[in-house]
Amino acid sequence: MHLLQLATDTRGQHEQLVYALPVAGLALGALWQRVGQPIRAGSNLVIDTIHDDGPRLPLRMAPLVLLGTVLTHLFGGSAGREGTAVQMGASLSDALAHRLALTGETRRTLLVAGVAGGFGSVFGTPIAGAMFGLEVVVAGRIDGRALVPGLVAAFVGDFTTRALGVSHTLFPQVTPPALGLALAGKWLLVAAAVAAVALVFIEASRALKRWAERRLPSLPWRMAAGGAALVLAWQLVGTSDYLGLGVPTIERAFVDPDLPAYAFALKLGFTVTTLAAGFIGGEVTPLFFIGAALGNALAAPLGIPLPLCAGVCLAAVFAAAANTPWALALMAAELLGGQVLPHAVLVCVVAYRLTGHRGIYAAQRLQK
Repeated sequence: MHLLQLATDTRGQHEQLVYALPVAGLALGALWQRVGQPIRAGSNLVIDTIHDDGPRLPLRMAPLVLLGTVLTHLFGGSAGREGTAVQMGASLSDALAHRLALTGETRRTLLVAGVAGGFGSVFGTPIAGAMFGLEVVVAGRIDGRALVPGLVAAFVGDFTTRALGVSHTLFPQVTPPALGLALAGKWLLVAAAVAAVALVFIEASRALKRWAERRLPSLPWRMAAGGAALVLAWQLVGTSDYLGLGVPTIERAFVDPDLPAYAFALKLGFTVTTLAAGFIGGEVTPLFFIGAALGNALAAPLGIPLPLCAGVCLAAVFAAAANTPWALALMAAELLGGQVLPHAVLVCVVAYRLTGHRGIYAAQRLQK
């Protein structure tokens, strides 16, 4: 967290670093091609390992994904940070499992706890982190066997990051209106819009990645080309709002009705390009940006209070994209206050159902 903040602050003070993104992509791609092939699948590798009790996750995953994510943010790639935390948590947990000669169900439980600890510590939402670890493995099913280890790992991770001086983004505490029939109808419209945006993100990411791999089979040159495309887009839009995590714009979405209505679409484009090119990082924070900006755009036309609509959509877009509606509904409550929970549950669950189990994690299994 400290390194990512340092990278973000450095880029903010020296925006000319963004021009070096193609060179950074070339160098990072060469490094990844040389030593990172076993971990290219990232979070999908973690999910596959939990399912199949596969080979040990390489310990190199932890430092390599950290380095790749920091460099992606330093030079302006639009990516998240939770993928790094989840993969680091799982890699370190698996190293411990092998040191203790743990196998089978015990090893899988420890891996789920590592995922929960990584996710919960990044956002300061340990309850949502534990639920995410349980929910992300199989779409539509929550395996409660790892609940207690996941909760322990998530709370320990959260306490540790706070003790080390890491500060999380503070969101406004929202007092929503009563969830009556009229508001519920509006939330169904919001859920449909959320599902549509999530599906565009999922399908565009996959299609662009396939197209880029066919056109440029070499990872270093593919990342260099993606970096060049991002630099061009940055110059065309004339703002740095869509680079990196985009936390200032997420915060702005809760309070500024004049945020451009197309902000969510631009962030989607920047993020899809970054990840399809092969840059390292997660999808969660960019999807939070997309969701908050979408909620900002929908609030006034639907007559929903701006902070409420931005907050619910922030959670729901990722819930729909990752097939984790309960974890994200809980996250909305942890971030915005418990009173938003019924609103978040309604939108997250409906949007999740509308996406039809398509998601950003290809290794995720479907409920049998």
